[in-house]
Amino acid sequence: MKLKKKVKKRINIIIISVVVLIIAVVGFLAYKRFFDNNATPTKTKVVDKISDYGYELEEDSTKEYKKLFEELRNLLAKEEFDEEEYASLVARLLVLDFYNLDNKISKNDIGGVQFIRSNQQKNFILEASETVYKYIEHNVYGNRTQELPIISKVETEEVKETTYKYKDISDEKAYKVIVNVTYEKDLKYPTEVTVVLIHSEDNEKKLEVIKMY
Repeated sequence: MKLKKKVKKRINIIIISVVVLIIAVVGFLAYKRFFDNNATPTKTKVVDKISDYGYELEEDSTKEYKKLFEELRNLLAKEEFDEEEYASLVARLLVLDFYNLDNKISKNDIGGVQFIRSNQQKNFILEASETVYKYIEHNVYGNRTQELPIISKVETEEVKETTYKYKDISDEKAYKVIVNVTYEKDLKYPTEVTVVLIHSEDNEKKLEVIKMY
């Protein structure tokens, strides 16, 4: 009788131990999964800068983006340059970086922010993360299978000087640029984007994007 009780007790101990172990393993996996999904992505390495204008080139930029960035660097290195060409390059760089989602790590990795007017960058990031970038899956470990747009080409259809006025912001020599976008695969993203640029309040030579639609 005592023997049966001892065996039963041991069995109960074993069952409890197994249950505790299972709960511990499940808890660990759930904890790990939660924090992996909410991990802060490692900041991409900056490989080039146009210091006087605050522009940076990141390591994971596309081949087309790097090419345009080099064109921008060469243009701005001149003492005098064509401002329409400057507007065109900034507009193309913005559109390319913003809508090429395949190289983005998460919905918070918003492209083209550096070209936006400094006072509007926070709102730009917030709006983008809740619209175009909203459903981008995390790719911290490079194992994402989600299909996202890849841009093969951006071309300027039109650049024209215009006047921009809104509340206390005014620029009589603003620029409106229409950019045509070509994707490797049509995933129903915009193929024509309009960008409006004005002169910076801090640097009269610098153009900042005030509007994109």
